Amino acid sequence: MQPSTLTNTLRRSLLIKVISKPAPSREDVNSVIELTASKVVEALQAQSMTIYLVEGGEIAFKQIYYSPSLWGQDKAKEAKFKETSAKLLQLKLPQGTGNVGKVIQTGEPLFFSNKGPEAASLKNMNTGFEVHSMLTVPLKSNIIIGAVQVLNKEPSAGTSGQFVEKDLKVLQEVAEYSSTLIQRMLDPKFQLSAEDTAKFIARFTELPLVTKPEDVDIDDKLVEITGDAIIRRESIFPVKKVSTNTVSVLMPNPLDYAKREAFTQATEMGIDEVRVIPASLLEVLIKKYFKESKQEKKLQTDDVDISEVAEVIGSAYSGEGGEVKAEDLESEDSAPIIQLTNRIIEDAYVSGASDIHIEPQEKDLLVRYRVDGLCQEKLRLPKQVTNALVTRLKIMCNLDIAERRLPQDGRIVFKKYTKKNIDVDLRVATGPMNFGEKVVMRILDKQKTTLPLPALGFSDENLARYRECIRQPYGMILHCGPTGSGKSMTLYSALAEVNTPDMNIQTAEDPIEYTLPGLNQMQMNRQIGLTFARALRCYLRMDPDVILVGEIRDEETAGIACEAALTGHLLVSTLHTNDAPSTISRLSEMKIEPFNISASLVCVCAQRLLRRVCKNCKVKYTPEGREKEILEKAIGWSGEIFKANPGGCHICGGIGYKGRVGIHELMINCEELTNGINKEIETAELKRIAMRTGMKTLHQDSMLKVKMGLTTMEESLSNVPPDLIL
Repeated sequence: MQPSTLTNTLRRSLLIKVISKPAPSREDVNSVIELTASKVVEALQAQSMTIYLVEGGEIAFKQIYYSPSLWGQDKAKEAKFKETSAKLLQLKLPQGTGNVGKVIQTGEPLFFSNKGPEAASLKNMNTGFEVHSMLTVPLKSNIIIGAVQVLNKEPSAGTSGQFVEKDLKVLQEVAEYSSTLIQRMLDPKFQLSAEDTAKFIARFTELPLVTKPEDVDIDDKLVEITGDAIIRRESIFPVKKVSTNTVSVLMPNPLDYAKREAFTQATEMGIDEVRVIPASLLEVLIKKYFKESKQEKKLQTDDVDISEVAEVIGSAYSGEGGEVKAEDLESEDSAPIIQLTNRIIEDAYVSGASDIHIEPQEKDLLVRYRVDGLCQEKLRLPKQVTNALVTRLKIMCNLDIAERRLPQDGRIVFKKYTKKNIDVDLRVATGPMNFGEKVVMRILDKQKTTLPLPALGFSDENLARYRECIRQPYGMILHCGPTGSGKSMTLYSALAEVNTPDMNIQTAEDPIEYTLPGLNQMQMNRQIGLTFARALRCYLRMDPDVILVGEIRDEETAGIACEAALTGHLLVSTLHTNDAPSTISRLSEMKIEPFNISASLVCVCAQRLLRRVCKNCKVKYTPEGREKEILEKAIGWSGEIFKANPGGCHICGGIGYKGRVGIHELMINCEELTNGINKEIETAELKRIAMRTGMKTLHQDSMLKVKMGLTTMEESLSNVPPDLIL
């Protein structure tokens, strides 16, 4: 995205994305880079701007901006600049290269002008345009992580394309407060202070920053009238009245308009002036004006580690008399178990977990998170905590706390139970085990948006073929794979791509995982008889163009889905099968006639998620023996590939893997497949037909990801075995 195109609205939305999480993730680094770039271009009126980051011992181009004034009305010249930008973004330079390398090595800025002794150096810059002036400053927090370079002032600035000393100071200031936030995303061990976050927010919102209690004159009476419950819940601290019905306030996140509206409704006072305050200083002010117990202080401190909370809980519930009382689980601030429950969910969210497992053992209670597809032990608690924690979770999702012998399902809207700005829902399942009830919670991040299809791991060939499928006017598109294989994300991304004002898209989901504008989404409720089949019947009378069914589980749903696909609707859904060809036999088991399957089916996409090998510490090697044989047999290629570093690095947390990438097996219906389905031939023969007509199997696609350096041979083979029919 070109920084100049960032409107105030878009800039605000990017900023909300960055600061809405308690700890930003590495994936959000692009948002900060876009914000930084837009701020630099705007503040300095630069003709060209480039942001560099150090990655794996090399210098990578991360953001490039060229001003339209460089090409004017010349379309060919404009295309040339765009082509240059695309090439540079794929390029990495050895450390120490050029002016940028010098700045990154020394940590000192460079300021060159064509009127100074550096004029010859500027003429030698291979930029495609004449350089009059250059500023290059380091992105420096506790270490140097990159650099920002600007070339030439805009002609409209009236300085003959020359930067001045004041511009250098402005660029250094922007780089300083941006680099700390970028460093926090790149290195999970780097602690970003509340002051740094507040400074970043204040700069980009252009609101005043308060860093000391004495910097603000607070009306004690107004604080008392407002009350600590509202201040804590909304994270808004009133300072003084501006008029009869409006006040001046302090906020860590001034862009949280939902909290501003809630504050106004609760106090009947509008917010007229806002100043930015670090979250730590807000806590200091709250403690100053409102007293609380020592235990509450320890549990409610934002930066307290989850293990410290567990220690408090352990001492409270271990030994005799440690069982919880029912009344202790009702109030949000009445019991340590409330704080433990919230902190487990908050900590799992910050850790990037997809699931939380609460597992009673013989002698203790085990809490595990699933991160990037693998379960990791987080903490162990005394056995006595089990009933208290499970009961609290049941209350949060309105389950029967007296029923401990049967499995139950529920949903937690976590925003109702936390003072932090974490807007997630949790899909909860409980079940009786031999040592007590186990609880598993799937985290559904409502702040997470869908990814574009190219970001999901589709190969270029599969992406082009899949895009053709989702633009078909009618038929059935099915995604298959186990739970947690990315089926829902792919479906949502596909819908987002075809979602236009002239399309009526209706979904039946259990649960609604992502809320997309323009879609009509229905939440299933089996307790009142609202099933997928009933929703489908309803939708067929509501003039849909595209229907999404969360999952085809039974014969009735399968029959109606097939009927919808045969009567002029595009239907997309999921199914639990191991690969794409076995979907045909699964539908046959659901009593769907073969001729209806062949007539309605557009394509089947089987998928899995493999862990990405860490970009920063992956190790290159040449495969031999069995590994080389597997690669050659699957994709006809041999060469260097990567493996995970056993010791990992600071970016991947010592694991060697960071994030996940999808692999896909795309079986598109054709005449030969239709004949095979109608003749009810075996699944293995269907697979051979599909491969002859262009399908790459899951194993082949996983080997392609190994070749591209996205994952490892070990990770690939542990998830998808080699094909027997290759």
